Amino acid sequence: MKALVDILENALSEADEILRRRLNEGGVEMPHLVIGVTPNGEVVLRSNVSPDVLRAFAQDLIRIADEVEAPAGPDDATH
Repeated sequence: MKALVDILENALSEADEILRRRLNEGGVEMPHLVIGVTPNGEVVLRSNVSPDVLRAFAQDLIRIADEVEAPAGPDDATH
């Protein structure tokens, strides 16, 4: 599985470099995350955000997962 992580790390590094370059070319400076997950759930990321932003993002992901997991109501078309 280490080979898969290496492949994912390399691909995400390339994607992050392209994103940073394009944003820079456009005169845009903004936080971003580039994330991939292996089949066994190992997360690989590249970002320019602080640990506090990562923590806030993690909380948002938990909330989103809870919403997706919740049973849909009779009038709920979001699921």
